[in-house]
Amino acid sequence: MPMIKNKKILISHPSFKRQLLSIFMLLVIFMTIITSALTAWQSSKAISEATIENGLQITLNFAEQSILALLTDSIENGQEAIDRALSFNSVDAVAVYKDNGELLVISDGMSLNKQDVNVDKLTSTHQLLLENDKFWFFTARVTYSDDSLESEFADPDDIGGKHHHIGHVFVQYNKRVLHQVQRSIFINNTFTGVMIALVLSLIMLSVITHMVKPLQALSHTMDVARDTGEYPKAEVTGALELRQIAQAYNQMMEILERQNIALARSHDTLESEVEIRTQELIVARDGALTASRHKSEFLAVMSHELRTPLQAIIGYTDLVREDLELECMDVQVEDLTRSIRSAHSLLALINNILDLSKIEAGRMDLHLKPVNISKLIHETIDTVRPMAKANNNDLILNIGELFTTLTLDRQKLMQIFLNLLSNACKFTKDGTITFDIYNDDNFLYFYVSDTGVGIPEDKLNYIFEQFTQVDASQTRQFEGTGLGMAITQNFCQLMGADLGVKSKLNQGSTFSVTLPLKEDS
Repeated sequence: MPMIKNKKILISHPSFKRQLLSIFMLLVIFMTIITSALTAWQSSKAISEATIENGLQITLNFAEQSILALLTDSIENGQEAIDRALSFNSVDAVAVYKDNGELLVISDGMSLNKQDVNVDKLTSTHQLLLENDKFWFFTARVTYSDDSLESEFADPDDIGGKHHHIGHVFVQYNKRVLHQVQRSIFINNTFTGVMIALVLSLIMLSVITHMVKPLQALSHTMDVARDTGEYPKAEVTGALELRQIAQAYNQMMEILERQNIALARSHDTLESEVEIRTQELIVARDGALTASRHKSEFLAVMSHELRTPLQAIIGYTDLVREDLELECMDVQVEDLTRSIRSAHSLLALINNILDLSKIEAGRMDLHLKPVNISKLIHETIDTVRPMAKANNNDLILNIGELFTTLTLDRQKLMQIFLNLLSNACKFTKDGTITFDIYNDDNFLYFYVSDTGVGIPEDKLNYIFEQFTQVDASQTRQFEGTGLGMAITQNFCQLMGADLGVKSKLNQGSTFSVTLPLKEDS
């Protein structure tokens, strides 16, 4: 049995290979940038230290060359020393100050402020005074000894004899070369890292492609299984985890194949059994319908045959009772009255069975004609009043707004009245039975309420079933065949009326009927 195809539109997601490669590329690039930055920082630090040492050495040389200018207080000699110092590409500006802090000579472009050249704050013979993003500012003391006045370029630290401090020099050393070296290192490292990342990515792409090839094959096999409804087996290759997935998939396919084969066999068997059972049900249904039709026809014939002689019996018995009343034979009259009452009960039962058989046979028709509704109501009350008195009940009639004449089926409406009222009288003792009725332009409304035994809520659905009573035990208190309410409901349905019931146990019941009226009423 082929599997049902179920294709869904899925949101596009990057492949597993692309995700792995992307993550690897990002990690390599990140590590390259970090490594380049660290390498550039370390290289810059080393170059910066070397450059500072070089700047200090230039400053010391400039201090030696400025001895003569300070001793002679000669600007020309100072300018000569400045020209020599500015011959270095990285030296942007220099200045020579006397020991008392007075400026002797300065070149153009010096960025030091006056407070920065406070000679009283200088703590060393030579030092890095200040630093910013663009420049280093170096300073050195200008000293000489008595034994080395003739040596213009002697090292102050090596001069013997008495040392004399005669001034200070300042050198402004730019960082252009350092910045160029830093950029060059960072760019070179980054480029190298990117190239390494590309090479590693190609290698990783090849490795990932080889790794995910079994996974792609497994995915293709699953797609084939979904689209064709077959059970293809996957090749067990690749890494350990992929092998385990492929083995589990193959086992699942074997189980599904066995289950679908068994399901197909069960389906074929079930279809055969259903066909057989359907034919049996058709035969049983036809037999039941035939039996029901025969039953209805039998009941109709038998009810008619029983009613005719029974009416004759009632008539002759009534004549005999009248003769006995004339002769004042009260005991015999009472006996015949009981017989006539029982005969009427039997006739009512036969009439119910006849009505039920007509309903089931579909031969119950409506006979609509103008009816004096008030007269019909009073005839019903007169008929029911003896039943109410038999159980010591009060019968109350409430007539609201009511048309004089209504077009309806008089016999069936009276039968509904009698069934509801007689039912209330039977199940109520020492209580009250209320009959409310009124109408508007479209409907006739009437209600029968009692204060009798009531009906349990779980039994309300059974009171309209044929030959069914709420208390069906052998010790039941109330007699009856269980046809009255079933016939009432059928009459209401035939007339298009709605029949409802509300009841509480030991508090009473209320039956309501809403009957549509014809337009010519």
